Amino acid sequence: MRRVTKPGARRRGSGQEIVVRHNACARSPERTAASADIALLGQGCGETLPSLRRVPTSYRLETNGERLYRLCLALVERNLADETLWQKTGKVAVVFARATIQRLIEEFTGGALEEKIDYCFEIRDDLGTGYWQGGALGEGKLMAAFELQACGYLKMGAALEALEKQERFLGAAFYYLLRGSLYRWIRIYDHTDAECYNEQLHEWMEQEEPERRDAYEFPAVDEAIPEPVRTAKDWTYPSARRLLRRHLQGPHSIWIQKLLTLHRLSRLKGQVMRFEGEYDDPPVPSLLLVFRENDAIQACFDHESERYNETTNEPSCAVCFRPEVGDEFNAAIRTMAIFLRINIELADLIALLNGWEEAKHASQREHRTEPSLRAA
Repeated sequence: MRRVTKPGARRRGSGQEIVVRHNACARSPERTAASADIALLGQGCGETLPSLRRVPTSYRLETNGERLYRLCLALVERNLADETLWQKTGKVAVVFARATIQRLIEEFTGGALEEKIDYCFEIRDDLGTGYWQGGALGEGKLMAAFELQACGYLKMGAALEALEKQERFLGAAFYYLLRGSLYRWIRIYDHTDAECYNEQLHEWMEQEEPERRDAYEFPAVDEAIPEPVRTAKDWTYPSARRLLRRHLQGPHSIWIQKLLTLHRLSRLKGQVMRFEGEYDDPPVPSLLLVFRENDAIQACFDHESERYNETTNEPSCAVCFRPEVGDEFNAAIRTMAIFLRINIELADLIALLNGWEEAKHASQREHRTEPSLRAA
């Protein structure tokens, strides 16, 4: 809304007149006489205000825009994005940065994580939106984080049996090296977590009144763990690697090669953020590792997972950096690449071992039906 003087106005009293218009591009017949609380512009002189038709009437306010533009500049300087994408994203910095990073992740993973493990990726300038209301990261710093959307599911029982047939404890060595390698970078849920949950159930039962203790049910976790895994629980990583390398030319060499590749990647150094009290709980497990479908370990996970969304959990992987500091930006890119590469190798193992499990069960079902078919 703006005030103007109308040229050639009819004199009335003081000889001055005020016209109030709501639309700068359309003339209104509505006219309002001057009042005491409106300042007059003076005697009409035939001049009018310039047209605002070509002046932009909408603007975008970006919070912490300086950091955002520094991130965009860093992406361009390292040839991770170009002017074409800037034009396609409407020259909006946040859209440009999000599209660039999304494209990089999709090109890097090549769809390998689809239907295996599902992460979402975001860049923030605080620690999140939990009860702490977003803790500060530091002057000019950003946090890049992978948040878990759906965890992976790996059944290892049939594969461990196949490896044990090659050599005693080969399956156990495979299992322990896998879980040890993954623990360096992601949180997993395995038989040790199920054992802890079982112990917790017993503690809760002991605190109940005697008449209410019968309501507790305890999963048979010990029975779900294969005997070689229970026996070899104190093995060291060097011992497991030596045993596995002796079978690099065996019938299941592709499993062992994948695992050794994943193990080497897990030993690479990254700049992963460590959180001290900013979140209620550690990350939600990225992988459920069981021996058989619907075994006691899976039952424990199903019960515990009901509480995961009740608290604020740490990201699956997060890095902190300043975009304009080359070493920090490069370290962040390297860390995220290692994290994704480990998950890619894990996704390949999930496909291989779950496929072996399903094929094994299919052959067993077919074998069980043969006698009844012959009898018929």
